[in-house]
Amino acid sequence: TSVNGWIVTQQRIDVSQSFNQKWIEYKSGFGIYYKNFWLGLEKMHQLTTSADYRLRFEVLFSGKWYSDEYDHFRINSENEKFSIDVSGYCGDKRDVLNNHNGMKFSTPDQDNDQYFGGSCASLKS
Repeated sequence: TSVNGWIVTQQRIDVSQSFNQKWIEYKSGFGIYYKNFWLGLEKMHQLTTSADYRLRFEVLFSGKWYSDEYDHFRINSENEKFSIDVSGYCGDKRDVLNNHNGMKFSTPDQDNDQYFGGSCASLKS
């Protein structure tokens, strides 16, 4: 039988870990796996180019869980600035990644996005 599981690539349960990190940290990963962490773009690239993967978001907002899934998920190589490929949306909210399909990853020290007013990575909610 086939057992399908999920690989957690990011988790944030509190604000004890800053996600305002440089390119090298996002490339290699940071944080504490059982608490707040980012798996790392290089690991995600290696995983998603070795097999077909689905992407699932789970977000707790105002006491309610929401989830979104994409049937296809891939992180491209560092030479391609770890751009994202997603397709096949299914979810509760809205297709939040559709407009980001093909976009390059950005950090405060490496601005690869298409935001002409600065860097998306420098924006805070």
